[in-house]
Amino acid sequence: MPVVENLPDLSHWKTVQEFSITQAALLLAGIDPYDYANGLEGVRSTRHERWKMAWGISEGIISAIRRGVLTPVQCLSVRWIGDEWNGCEEFYEIKPTDRKSDISKDKTIITRDSLFMWVENERVDFVRKPSPDKIISFSCETISDQNVIDVVPEKNDVGILLLPKYEHQSEGLEFVQDAIKELWSTYDEDDPQTAPTKKEVIDYLTERGAGKNMAEAVNLVLRPSCLQGIGRRIKKSKG
Repeated sequence: MPVVENLPDLSHWKTVQEFSITQAALLLAGIDPYDYANGLEGVRSTRHERWKMAWGISEGIISAIRRGVLTPVQCLSVRWIGDEWNGCEEFYEIKPTDRKSDISKDKTIITRDSLFMWVENERVDFVRKPSPDKIISFSCETISDQNVIDVVPEKNDVGILLLPKYEHQSEGLEFVQDAIKELWSTYDEDDPQTAPTKKEVIDYLTERGAGKNMAEAVNLVLRPSCLQGIGRRIKKSKG
């Protein structure tokens, strides 16, 4: 992994939990997105020393989304509306697996946790800060602990992530959390009929980009054994 001495200060990005593909690619390449209004085009036009790395990472993120190993919060494409002179761009939502439409790098959103899960699992090469060195002052006296000065007092690993990961996450856990929020939050233990049906769960998750096996596994994990085969029923109209 490249170690760069003159990296910009990116500490203002540490609280950001969601990124566009463009922002994620620039940050992993050690470039502050705020410094380039035109994003990836901007770093390429100015011939930034790591512009190729940023573009390569952005293409890798899109490939990961297409393969289903990186799940976006929102996947958007862009199309031109109107004629050549009076038209405008329109962004619209697509399925991550829809290869008929290009994924927008500026509007498609991914989370910090899913991004770093992809980085770890795929061993993505990204820029790191150098490890801080210890400065030792020498004198005629015996060197003691007081003579050793840490440039950064807290413990530092060999590689310091530009965007540190705070907790474990995975694609499967994201689908579990999503299904709990959207389908199981209104479930009442005293009324089994308030539970979503297996079909509702699987249909919802596949629409969000999950594979059939993943959707079935999430449904099995979330559904108590006493509710197997039980779920909301369509209300019959009174006639």
